[in-house]
Amino acid sequence: MNVQNISVSETINIIKIRGFANTEEASLYLSLSINYIRRLAREKHLASYKSNRKCIYFKIEDLDDYIFNNKRISNKKIMEKATKYLFSNK
Repeated sequence: MNVQNISVSETINIIKIRGFANTEEASLYLSLSINYIRRLAREKHLASYKSNRKCIYFKIEDLDDYIFNNKRISNKKIMEKATKYLFSNK
């Protein structure tokens, strides 16, 4: 698919409906460069699938997991966990 002829939002909707993306579409979805997407796939930081024709594909779930894999928790939540840990491990 040539994503140059349609808007980014339309491309993202197509990706979500279809359930997978090629490298160019994944770069739009994640707002990263195509070269960086390839590097992430090559270094196994982003799950990918390679067809017999050397095309790289990404599942939408894997792209979403990449976006949400480094969750940062609030100070309040950290204090709650620390308090719970201190009182349960005496």
